Amino acid sequence: MSRFLALVTVLAGCDAGTKAAPPVETPVVQAQAPIATPPPPPPHAHVLLASIDRGMCYGTCPVYTLTVYRDGVVEYEGKDFVKNKGKATGTVTPEQLAALDKLFTDDHYLAYNNDYTHEDATDAPSATTSYQPLGAAKAKTVAHYYGDMKAPESLSNLEEAFDTTVNIEQWIGTRAERDKLNRR
Repeated sequence: MSRFLALVTVLAGCDAGTKAAPPVETPVVQAQAPIATPPPPPPHAHVLLASIDRGMCYGTCPVYTLTVYRDGVVEYEGKDFVKNKGKATGTVTPEQLAALDKLFTDDHYLAYNNDYTHEDATDAPSATTSYQPLGAAKAKTVAHYYGDMKAPESLSNLEEAFDTTVNIEQWIGTRAERDKLNRR
């Protein structure tokens, strides 16, 4: 038995100065999700940006409706005294969309009365415009009879600038083209 004790003592003495090896950690491998590219920004929804509806006069005023949507789609309907009668569609550029937004905001369109339709003079044309600011739930509409002498001149200027911005002559024709059509 003394030999057994001696052996245990020797073995214990040999091991006494060594430190126990730290436990081996198994690395945890986490699966990484593939790097996803962000989706492209959604295009503007097909909601109204602005429209103009030009009405009859005593004469050959062009009669048409033009609607521009925030996604760049344009809907046109020519009725009378225009080069293109009927419905047509087209598009406008992002720059034209921005110019229309700027036109209506810079002109403080939302501050106009809803109508200027008093008949101070007869047989004049009319224009009804609408504008829906980005994010607004509904559009503001202004009815304008050109025989209403109290209507602000800036409204007429806005209507002309609207037509110029969307290049309305591509549908209704130039003044010379319309004059030629109306002589028939």
